[in-house]
Amino acid sequence: MELKLCIKENIILKPFKQFKRQTIELSGLDRISPSILYTVFFYNSQLINESFTQDEGPVERAKTALQKVLIPWYPAAGRFRISEASGKLEIDCNNEGVILITAVTDSKLEELGRLHEYKSCYENLVPKCPEATDISQNPIAVVQITKFACGGFSIGFGSSHALFDGIGAFNFLASWAQISNGKDESELMVPNHSRDALLSAIYSPNSSPTAASIYEQDHITAIQDLYGIPMQAMASDDRCWGTALAKFSQVDPQVGLELVTLGMKKETVETWKGQAIEKGKLSKCSTFDVLCAHVWKARVKTLSLEANTNICLQFPVDARSRLRPPLGENFTGNAFVLASVSCSVKQLLEEPLHDTIRKIQAAKDEITNEYIKLYARALEASDKFFPSMRELTIVSDWSRFPFHALDFGWGKVSNAAILATPVPDTAFLMLDLEEPGGFLVRIGIGRQYVHDLITNFSNLNYI
Repeated sequence: MELKLCIKENIILKPFKQFKRQTIELSGLDRISPSILYTVFFYNSQLINESFTQDEGPVERAKTALQKVLIPWYPAAGRFRISEASGKLEIDCNNEGVILITAVTDSKLEELGRLHEYKSCYENLVPKCPEATDISQNPIAVVQITKFACGGFSIGFGSSHALFDGIGAFNFLASWAQISNGKDESELMVPNHSRDALLSAIYSPNSSPTAASIYEQDHITAIQDLYGIPMQAMASDDRCWGTALAKFSQVDPQVGLELVTLGMKKETVETWKGQAIEKGKLSKCSTFDVLCAHVWKARVKTLSLEANTNICLQFPVDARSRLRPPLGENFTGNAFVLASVSCSVKQLLEEPLHDTIRKIQAAKDEITNEYIKLYARALEASDKFFPSMRELTIVSDWSRFPFHALDFGWGKVSNAAILATPVPDTAFLMLDLEEPGGFLVRIGIGRQYVHDLITNFSNLNYI
């Protein structure tokens, strides 16, 4: 559907207090993908009969809270630049601010149908930075607050993946929401933005891994397994891809690709988990394990790949507590590394669910302190190779983010939608906010495969 907006305000919002200017050196984990990732959060507010002018209270409160949260979360108000000394991407924490747009629409939330299902009109609910000739010209975090005719709101948020990983971005949003909702700022998490501890752990001579290269790890079968990452190949000197960096905020759905959202009931997931533990003699089985295995099987079956084709599953694993010394839960930079599972199409489709789950669990266990350091060092290499997305399946777990906590004073989030991403084929696992205990899978796939994917995903026969 068409979603027409009336823009009330389009400004650069700066923090209330200027933080001391500094530079944040980024790790290779940060620099994989500086693209801005956009999410829209919907709120079914009861402020039905109030105009935008009369409703400036909650909107202004959210704006003021954003200015306050930008003080401890100062990198979000900064800009990217290329270090003259190292040639690598870094954040200039210069207090320049974030884009903030406030808008109104005559549309009602109920007219949008299922809010968690991606619609192209959602792209109007987040700010998009203009294409720049210099990466330092555009903000690295953007916000749009839109009021609907029914009284509901949406908050469209985008931040560069080089600024925060998923946990960092969620903690930023939670801190902003808590301030907006009246929580004392002294009670909030104190974020740690410095990558120094991570870089020291990776590159210190005293912490060198015993293996010389990540390719000595048994479970890394090919370079393709490691570098299925959402950015073009980049050398250790980032100056060679300055043109691409200038477009880091421009992410659009690929032509011919459909962004599909599929639902799964809690009861089904619990049944599969029990069966996997019993039949596979597993000591445990998480919701992620079973959904990740199911999504991989359903996608590969849908694509009808040759039986002997080598395929790969990758999924991010949080390294905060796995690295030595640990980074801490308040670390906001990128701390995820990709775990990999490889096999043939025939093997994946013929083996029982519990065998696939066992491989996923083994891949998670491989993410050790040594693996993390080798992985991060490998990202500085200049010979990266990117496999075809047909053979590679990426699954990202967003189900652990308690979106209900993002209450800005308008009530809890009623729904959330992920917009187009740098690798739209990626499958995102999320909680179904409308179906208690249920789960959603958002995945991109060619339009010609949509019907078969829905059929294969809905095939619940793992007996």
